[in-house]
Amino acid sequence: MSEFLRNNCDGSGPHNGPAEVRVRSIGGGGNLILCMACWERENRYCFERARETHSPGNWPQQDWDYAEIYVTESQYP
Repeated sequence: MSEFLRNNCDGSGPHNGPAEVRVRSIGGGGNLILCMACWERENRYCFERARETHSPGNWPQQDWDYAEIYVTESQYP
């Protein structure tokens, strides 16, 4: 596991994917900084909650490819 991802991802892991973390909006002005693996788990969680609550508008899935890159390993000190 990349130490960079472990130190920079807000998710609980396991961390995986490219050596970068991206910004995921959670509403109310808040954001999560996630690696690709944690991003995918968050999307699955949103999908399940939308299905359970019958409120897909309250649990949007977000596309990794269009998310803002927060930092990459090559930019990290």
